[in-house]
Amino acid sequence: MSKKILVLDTETTGLSAEKDDILQISMINGKYDTVLNTYCKNVKKSEWPEAMKVNGITPEMVANELPALDYKSVVQHAIDDADVIVHYNGQFDLKFLAQIGVIVPEDKEQFDVMTAFMPIYGERFGNGGFKRKKLVDAAKYFKYKFNAHDSLEDCKATLYCYYKIVNPIRRFFRKPLRLLGIKI
Repeated sequence: MSKKILVLDTETTGLSAEKDDILQISMINGKYDTVLNTYCKNVKKSEWPEAMKVNGITPEMVANELPALDYKSVVQHAIDDADVIVHYNGQFDLKFLAQIGVIVPEDKEQFDVMTAFMPIYGERFGNGGFKRKKLVDAAKYFKYKFNAHDSLEDCKATLYCYYKIVNPIRRFFRKPLRLLGIKI
């Protein structure tokens, strides 16, 4: 039986879940079908020049949208219905979603593609730990081209990288990765 996969990503006005807003929420299933893709009205900040340089989302683009809180039940239902939540540096997104009341049950299986990709890429700090890599680095490594920092496009790139990591690993590296604490 195959697992129900849900990939999620957000775009925000900044890095603080307490002070910044969700500007875009996207979710896809394991077949690349869109579950949700929406812009969200800002409620905490009126401008976000630094984030806008990255994600290209302007105040005008979200002015007539609903706030992220209005999507709480849709997002929660999708998470509850999934067997595994796949994300890239997902703790960032989950902190923002928690601010609108979305809760990922502690026993819900999650797969952070960034955590799994770090040892594959292999770049280390002086202390031996693996360096965090951006989604664009993982996508480039697996030869996937996309428009980064659009949450729907990021979901698709994350799912692609997930499949590239998980399928070969299942055959050859199941035990070593489990020893590193990476679930597959």
